[in-house]
Amino acid sequence: MNTVEARVAMGARYGGGAGSPGRSRWLTFLAKSAAFSGTNMSGQSMGARCRVGLWTVLIVAAFLSTARAQPVANFYAGKTVTLIIGSGVGGSYDSAGRLVAQYLKRYIPGNPTVVPQNMPGASSVRAAEYVFNVAPHDGTALGFVQPTIVLNKVLDRNAKYDPRRLTWVGRLQRMTFVGVGWHDAPARSVEEAKTKEMVIAGNAATGAGVMVPLALNALVGTRFKVIRGYESAAANLLALQRGEVQGIGSTGLADIFSRPEFLGKKLINVLYVIDLLRSPRIADVPTIVELGKSEDDRTVLTLLGNPSSIGQAVMGPPGIPQDRTAALRKAFAEMLQDPQFIADARAREIDVNALGGPDLQKMVAENFSVQPALVERLRAVTSPPR
Repeated sequence: MNTVEARVAMGARYGGGAGSPGRSRWLTFLAKSAAFSGTNMSGQSMGARCRVGLWTVLIVAAFLSTARAQPVANFYAGKTVTLIIGSGVGGSYDSAGRLVAQYLKRYIPGNPTVVPQNMPGASSVRAAEYVFNVAPHDGTALGFVQPTIVLNKVLDRNAKYDPRRLTWVGRLQRMTFVGVGWHDAPARSVEEAKTKEMVIAGNAATGAGVMVPLALNALVGTRFKVIRGYESAAANLLALQRGEVQGIGSTGLADIFSRPEFLGKKLINVLYVIDLLRSPRIADVPTIVELGKSEDDRTVLTLLGNPSSIGQAVMGPPGIPQDRTAALRKAFAEMLQDPQFIADARAREIDVNALGGPDLQKMVAENFSVQPALVERLRAVTSPPR
């Protein structure tokens, strides 16, 4: 056994298991000593010494890679990861969240069980507060919440969570939300809604289903009457079909296209798109930004359209260890490349449009750079009447 082989053997015997401090210290020493191994091998040619040194470096790299990856796999093996879905059962958010739970476990090192748990309330604010304050911060709890939680924090600095401190894992898709009316509603467009009152379903005061119609009432002159308290897209759509309401303030476009009869039989009129750009699938429907009468109005409506860019995303509590954060982001990105996942997503009207965790983290932070005067104006036009 030559000098290098002896050192490797000693490290395996005395250094400890992969990822242990002893093993890491020994491998670091071995890597450093590789450069000097040639001076201790008298009688060998320079080429032989170089080959031994190269093999030593490769062996060390392999051991170090295993040492880094193994603790994450050891941590997750046999554990359960809870995915908190910030909406009720049914609808595009619930469907997408359950699909993520089904596939993500295959790519997290250690292959933990991933269990979806619905936590509706206040347009995902309840779920965001739970993930931020209550859920374990070790990587065994994740959230799948509506992007309006970011806008809510911009408007309410006292909200008991901070999106900038959450651990953003990655975006599943850019989300397109729309306002719709039933076919026999008094108004079939925003223009008609300026002269005819229309009763529409909303979720909570913190959600787009309430904030957008109220903003349009104040800035555009519509006459939407918002009924709050519907906790999911499924509840909204059921109320619409039963005749409890005449429209919905905000619902996912996927919720409409997943029910072909809505558009095929012309049961639904899409009134507006809550985004900065029109959707190619309904190119004749204006965005809320286009409806603004002045530059200031359009700027305020842009703030309401921004959450679509954040879209459907997975995040976790603050303080998840860096190695687990990196593993979760890698697992999420690999899941989005899975052909079977993509096929199942398409079947659910999910248009995979990935954005990595670091970029998502930056996008969320940018929402807090808005001028205070604009924030105050948005707060004024979206506050429910007393």
